[in-house]
Amino acid sequence: MIVTCTSIGVYEHALTRGNKYKVINQENAKYRIKGDHGKRVWINQAYFDLGEVFVLQMMDWKFDDDILSWNIIEVTIVFNDGSSRWCNMTTPEKLVEHFKNPMTHPLGLFMDKLIIMKTLEKDDVEQTLRYLDSQGELEKATRPLNLEELDEDKDFA
Repeated sequence: MIVTCTSIGVYEHALTRGNKYKVINQENAKYRIKGDHGKRVWINQAYFDLGEVFVLQMMDWKFDDDILSWNIIEVTIVFNDGSSRWCNMTTPEKLVEHFKNPMTHPLGLFMDKLIIMKTLEKDDVEQTLRYLDSQGELEKATRPLNLEELDEDKDFA
């Protein structure tokens, strides 16, 4: 039996999201597979889909706004199926600056698909996006960019 990894959880040493693994044994809702590190490990079935399935994964990303000029930055992410999605990013310091503006209205903020970062350094953003992708969370943290994808996005409201 073959399974496809959909999330690596705490198994970064043994799993790669999107990779296919041969199941050696299974019991108690766990699969025994040979991990990427060459050792046999028991891992909960929740980290896999049965069979060889396509897994949406990030290929590239870019800032859509100048990170020095804006407090809330739009980011576009390109996936391995050719689709693009977007989200907003900011830092705690940039949120403080946002609310210092006397013209801020409304006085509160609700933003779905907002990622708050320690910094907006490229390496930090890359690491965070790759982590979210490895956990299978990046699609939930973003919205479709192409209009034809809006109907397919069940989280879009």
